[in-house]
Amino acid sequence: MSATTSPSALPWLVPPAYDASAASLTAHAAAIGEMMAGRARLWLGPFDPPAQLPSGFEDAALVVPTSGSTGTAKAVALTRQALLASHDATAQLFTADGTAPDSGGHGFWLPLLPPTHIAGVQVLARAHRTAQVLGLDAAALPDPLPDLRGHFDATAFVELAVPVLEQAARAGLPALTSLVPTQLTRIVTGATGADARARGVLKRFAGVLVGGAATSPDVLARARAQKIAVRTTYGSSETAGGCVYDRAPLPGVELSLAEPDAAGAGRLQITSPTLALGYLTAGGGTDTTPFTGDAARRFLTSDLAELDADGALTVLGRADDVINTGGRKVLPQDVERAIDRSLMLRGMIRAAVVVGVADPEWGQRVEALVTLEDGVDPDEATALVRAALRTSEIPSHMVPKRVHVLEQLPLLGIGKVDRAAARRLAAETGM
Repeated sequence: MSATTSPSALPWLVPPAYDASAASLTAHAAAIGEMMAGRARLWLGPFDPPAQLPSGFEDAALVVPTSGSTGTAKAVALTRQALLASHDATAQLFTADGTAPDSGGHGFWLPLLPPTHIAGVQVLARAHRTAQVLGLDAAALPDPLPDLRGHFDATAFVELAVPVLEQAARAGLPALTSLVPTQLTRIVTGATGADARARGVLKRFAGVLVGGAATSPDVLARARAQKIAVRTTYGSSETAGGCVYDRAPLPGVELSLAEPDAAGAGRLQITSPTLALGYLTAGGGTDTTPFTGDAARRFLTSDLAELDADGALTVLGRADDVINTGGRKVLPQDVERAIDRSLMLRGMIRAAVVVGVADPEWGQRVEALVTLEDGVDPDEATALVRAALRTSEIPSHMVPKRVHVLEQLPLLGIGKVDRAAARRLAAETGM
């Protein structure tokens, strides 16, 4: 894009619907490359792009859907400058901490996430940024790009990753990738020979970003004990992806709490050059309610958080997920962590999500939805979970009244648990 070309004059690219094939991934990577080069704008929103962007959104270069599952469809509008700020802040960190010191913090990326949400988009965009900064002829991506239509397991990961490690080595670049917690968990906790080989391959990556949802502390500890260079990330579409790595903000990012309570918890606020312009809606409207400020813009998240004395971030959960039962507040993540850490439930509960269901007596009652390991009797799930949690550190009012067994927890597109869908399922099966 020339210095005189306005972003609003650039054409919109709208790739065909993503189907996880190599051809589909290639089409999205090419469109992202055009956007990164300043030759086009990229529309991935949940509705068609408007003929003209509203006032204040003229500089939008990338529009992505939010991961919310209720309410009016909205899309997040990001500028190219916000994306570059995100890439360069990550590169600055990776240079300083030794992840990629010889390449200015940039690397060769293995894409394993769908490029329909910000996390997957950013993997491809960072690979294009590597090429821009280092003067490469093509984006630092596998050639050819992988087909991701199959089931993700240890064998599939090895088949995808080994050629990428070889290509990265030939290019003289560190290999990097990004996973959702479910993918990391499968590799780290698997007991087969294929799982062991996958762990050996994964630890050859200079950096493994994991985000999209909370990752079990046990899984993280096991990954680090296995010498896997895992980095936890926190962020959203509104922050151009991860802006907090291993609980610390990226260079240029500032964290604060809005109206912290007596325990020191409050809604997380983020000040950053990576912030979005705001939201676009299908009717041509906009929403900038959570964004304030001009030169130093701030985003008020929906997450409850704590900041320790060193500024390290602990996300407690979403403010609107808090369960009010009998006048007492319950953070579902506290109950989920207790389930995950329970030795009594180890080897029986594969995954769990805790929700609040309307109750005429208590306002809301605490319920859990779980998936079970093979051989566990579904009829015993409620008794097992309740008995285990009564011996845990959580108080009795946080113990789920009922446990629902599912084949699979409802998920959003990027691998996060769909809590709204989980609440609906719990309410329907409890009637």
